[in-house]
Amino acid sequence: MNDLSARVVKPNTERLKLLTTLLACVALLSACSIGGPRISGDGPGNDRRAQQASEVQVQNLPKSRYGNMDSYKVFGKQYTVLDSAENFTEQGVASWYGSKFHGRKTSSGEIYDMHALTAAHKHLPLPTFVRVTNHDNGNSVVVKVNDRGPFVGDRIIDMSYAAAKRLDMTQAGTANVSVVALSTHHVASHPAPSKDAMPAQPDVVAPVLQAVPVVAIEQSGEKITAVRSSYYIQLGAFKHAPNAKVLVSDVEEKIGKPAFVEMDRAEALYRVRMGPFRTEENLNITVSELASAGIESYTTVGKIQ
Repeated sequence: MNDLSARVVKPNTERLKLLTTLLACVALLSACSIGGPRISGDGPGNDRRAQQASEVQVQNLPKSRYGNMDSYKVFGKQYTVLDSAENFTEQGVASWYGSKFHGRKTSSGEIYDMHALTAAHKHLPLPTFVRVTNHDNGNSVVVKVNDRGPFVGDRIIDMSYAAAKRLDMTQAGTANVSVVALSTHHVASHPAPSKDAMPAQPDVVAPVLQAVPVVAIEQSGEKITAVRSSYYIQLGAFKHAPNAKVLVSDVEEKIGKPAFVEMDRAEALYRVRMGPFRTEENLNITVSELASAGIESYTTVGKIQ
């Protein structure tokens, strides 16, 4: 073998070492996101949409059909599910999950939206509304627990991307938090939103009364004026109109029925509502459609028409 052929087949050890190091770095980065270890392929969402996330309205909702077994097993470890979240509090490490799971079904059957204020927990009944407080900076957010997890290390709750943004923990990846349950699943006949999760406001507000339409009825030659009452569904109340419009678009896209924004001048709020529903039957049909689409935070409103 001449000198030229020897140089061709002889490996360049320095270049191989450099290539090996680069490949190792790429593999490490693919398994981690900025701010700490995350699931491979996971990542952040749209900051604008996260900032416009609708505030959660706390209710004692019935347990979801899925995700509420007595116990379940993940990675060979057994987990139990609480029958009620009453008096539940917990402290520990929170993490967040994002684009890798966006659009997929959660354990409760709802579709995961990383731009909504939701979370995953191993033991709480689904859904449960909780307040999560970041002890590192004092930020707090109310979320709807509708998924199972996290199953990594000592983490106690997995926040959606939008919720993690509210806690200012997306860069760090994790945070020391406390979790306090705000709902119990003791469902009232007419569940109402928790005052802890909403701005101080009455459940039924009609600050701007328009002309009341009347129905003329002939009886013994006389006209009797009858006033009709209808039902509305209130889906949220916002201080800023663009946030209300985002919810209107989301509802119309998911169930194909119109919603509208009503300005409450007395409270300086933009209320998102659906209706009017002339009968309770029509109201209940729409409520069922909202639940099937994963929209379970609402208030029924009776309003004179």
